[in-house]
Parts: sequence; C-alpha cells; structure tokens
Amino acid sequence: MNLNRKLIKDAITTGSLIGDGKGGRLNPEQSKKFISYMTDNTAFLKDIRMEQMNAPEKLLDFLLIGSRLIRRAAEGLAPTELAEVETRQKELRSVKVRLAADITTEFGEDNIEGAAAKDNIARQLATQFGNDLADLALNGDAAATGITDAAFLSIGDGFIKQAKASEDTHKVDIAGVTDYKEVFKAMLDSMPNKFKRNKADLRFYVSTQVADDYIDQLTLRHTQLGDSILVNGTLVKYKGVTIFPIEYIPDDVMFLTQRLNFATGVQREMKVYSKFNERKDLTEYTMYFRADPGKIIWDDALVVGYKITDRQPPEPAPVKVEVTNIGEFPVAGGQ
Repeated sequence: MNLNRKLIKDAITTGSLIGDGKGGRLNPEQSKKFISYMTDNTAFLKDIRMEQMNAPEKLLDFLLIGSRLIRRAAEGLAPTELAEVETRQKELRSVKVRLAADITTEFGEDNIEGAAAKDNIARQLATQFGNDLADLALNGDAAATGITDAAFLSIGDGFIKQAKASEDTHKVDIAGVTDYKEVFKAMLDSMPNKFKRNKADLRFYVSTQVADDYIDQLTLRHTQLGDSILVNGTLVKYKGVTIFPIEYIPDDVMFLTQRLNFATGVQREMKVYSKFNERKDLTEYTMYFRADPGKIIWDDALVVGYKITDRQPPEPAPVKVEVTNIGEFPVAGGQ
C-alpha cells in the first residue's frame, strides 16, 4: 500500500475515528495527501490552481509581465520606461461543506476486497468530494433557489456565473451555431494575443457531448486526424489547442483559457467522523471541509462562449411588385 492510500486509511480507521462518534481532525500531512489524492482522481481539478488555506480567507496575488521588455541600454543613463507589469489580487473565502455517506455492514462483510473495504470507502469518498468540488467550481450559483440541487449549487458562485458577469472576460455568442470549428475559431480570435503565445497551455473546456460532436464532424470530413482520434481515443485539438471534455459543464457553455487560470481554495483543517448505527446496521461516514468553489484569476485571459441572444432566421426579403398603368377604374354609379 502506498503512502497516499495509507494516510487516507489511517485518517478514517484508526483511533477515535472508528465507531465512537467523536470523530477526528486530519493532521496537516494527512490533509495535504488527501487533497492530492482527491485532485489526482478528478481530471479537471488538475487544471485548477488548488490553494490550500490555513484560514477562512486568503488573498492571492498574481503577476503578469507584458511583452517586448528589453531596450537598448545607454551608458550612464537610467531607463526612460519600465517593464509593463500587471498585478491581480483575488480573495478566496471558504464556507463549510459536508459529505455524508452510509455504508452498510453487508457491504463490509460481502465486499470482495475484505479487510481493504474501508480503504476503498475512503478512496471513493475522496474521489466523490473531488467530483463535487469540480462540479461546484463550474456551476455554483449563490443565488440559486427553488431549483433542483439548489442546496448544492448555492454554496458559492462558480466559473460560469463569474465569467458571464465579468466585464473583463471575452464573450462569444454561440446561439444556433452547430459547426464547432466556427465556434472555436471565433473564440480563439477573441482572445488577446499575449495569452496565445503557448498554445500547448491553452484549453477549450467543453462538455463531453460537444467534444464527441466535434469528433464526429472531423470524421465526416474523412480526415486522417478524425480517423486517428476514433481509433486511439486521444484528445482532439483545434489549431494546437486541446479540446478538454468535462462532464460537469453544460452543452451550451464553453471556455477558452490557459491551464491554471482557475483557483479553488480548500482549507487544511478537515474532519472525518465515523459512527456505527446499531439500529440500521450501517456505519455513518461524515466529512467536513471548508472550501471556496473558485475564482477566475485573469478575466482578460478567458473567453466564454454561450447563448447570449436567441438567433432568429432572417426574414424573407419583401417581394417587389411592378404595377403597370391599366387606366382609370370605373366608379360605380358614375355618369
């Protein structure tokens, strides 16, 4: 068993964490490894800057250096212009979140993993926490009420809501567009050149359905690339930019941005509780985190494509009718 799995197992199955209901706090090393394990099992979280917080609030300072900085040096003279350096400061504010799961005794007894069942439970809880965090980071809406999963979505605002509301992000209307090559081109054209220098570090974040439809469009063109993607299952690219499918993003929203342009905060102080319920013959596992769903770091480096307007088909041009002179129409009752 590797160290990562052992730390997670120990956090849940040793000491006061098993059976007595008192619960326990993961030590800093266990918390660090738990976050690492959670991230490793959720693909999108690998592209997010995961900030470990020591308090409910944390200020993040980011720096961007402009292009063409070097100048001819004149002997004995100070420079007349300085490098263009932009700074950004974003604040993470964590809120308390909880994951609760009931595991029946039969599962522990009948599970083919036997004694390793509790370890498997710990790993699955960590994976689910990571999946939920990625989902919330994208779709969170603090104002959500009266809709399905409002209790989940209202934990905090996610990247989609932030991107649409920001005055500094770049918007592309994708309403009614079915040719994704056209969409990707428009989004790439909308991004400032200074953020497009390293194409390998850029991502189109799209839904799994959009990614599949784009692959189908490539194969319909009978390209060698399309055939290779179908056979090998590799991630497809557009002009060197990876198309990154995410199961939690809606079909009508797309992002173009650099990797690690999103930040999510997770407070180090985590608690894991385990209590056996005799009447129900199951073990109740409860985990507590404090987390901020996330912040966009550089709004100017993000392009969001979504349905901005309802595109209507063009109205038919009016038919031009030429009228010839057919003389005066006789008036009834005239002389």
